[in-house]
Amino acid sequence: MPNKPKTKFKKVFDQVSRYSTVGLELGFSVAIGVVAGYYLDSWLGTSPWLTIFLLLCGVAAGFKRIYIALKSLEREQEEEDTAS
Repeated sequence: MPNKPKTKFKKVFDQVSRYSTVGLELGFSVAIGVVAGYYLDSWLGTSPWLTIFLLLCGVAAGFKRIYIALKSLEREQEEEDTAS
């Protein structure tokens, strides 16, 4: 019985650590898109089009990552429900 709380704590800690990075990934995706777009715009003289385009690409990449994380969480919950 002492293993049960430790296993539950480990599971919760794994989930928290995995899903807390999703927000960082969203922020970094947007930031990388904006910075890359800004520098490309200043190099090519196309301001603000590449900044806007790469910003939108960063937002899309971030939301795709959130979607993948949520699907993974849903799959884990379904496996846990069927095991019970």
